[in-house]
Order: sequence, then C-alpha cells, then structure tokens
Amino acid sequence: MRKVSAVISKAGSDSGRVYLVVGTDARGYALCVDGRRHKLAAPKSKNVRHLKLTGREVELPATDSGIASAIARLDIPF
Repeated sequence: MRKVSAVISKAGSDSGRVYLVVGTDARGYALCVDGRRHKLAAPKSKNVRHLKLTGREVELPATDSGIASAIARLDIPF
C-alpha cells in the first residue's frame, strides 16, 4: 500500500467533503476518492486550488469501503 494525502474540498457543490488524493490527471488536477460517491474506479477530478491540505496521510486501502472507513477514522468534520 502507498501513502496518500487527505484533503478537504474548498469549492463546488462538494465543499467541505473529505477526500483522499490518489493521483493527478494530464491537466494537473487531483484525482480524489471518498469511497462512497467517488470510488476508485471513477475518481473525481478537482482543481488543486480548490483543495485544502489537512496535513494527514493514510495508507490507501484497496477497497472503496476501506477508503470510506479510513476517512471516517481521520475524525475530520465534514
């Protein structure tokens, strides 16, 4: 497993939601997952200017339910 950063969305309809950043796309946008609405198979593309770093890193779980659980354990308010 690899370490990924936890971030909070600052803009858009998902403002305040916590995501894990699993990579970047060709445009330089962050690929974000939360295990519920945005799963590993279809990550959400977010402009990095619209994300706030939490300073926390977690091991990337292999499943979507594991991602949702990892975010819940971070205890970051939505």
